[in-house]
Amino acid sequence: MSTQPWPITPALSAHIESYVDCKRAAEFLSVDRKTIQRLSREGRIPAHPVLTGARKGRTTWRYKLSELDEWARTKQNSVPATRATSRREK
Repeated sequence: MSTQPWPITPALSAHIESYVDCKRAAEFLSVDRKTIQRLSREGRIPAHPVLTGARKGRTTWRYKLSELDEWARTKQNSVPATRATSRREK
């Protein structure tokens, strides 16, 4: 007898996106792992807190690549007006 409340069919499990850790999220966005952790703490990227570490105030974060992809696409297209319209002085 299974401990699951219902059997998971292949069709159902194909639609469930798994969470990734900080290292994989950093690879996906091509940034340093510490940058991902900082942005997560600051609430600047889509992140999901899952555990509190052994030390007080430590949180483990998990990410969905689809959410990070959508976040990166919106950030890529949102250049501040001052940067987009100002010319560099020579």
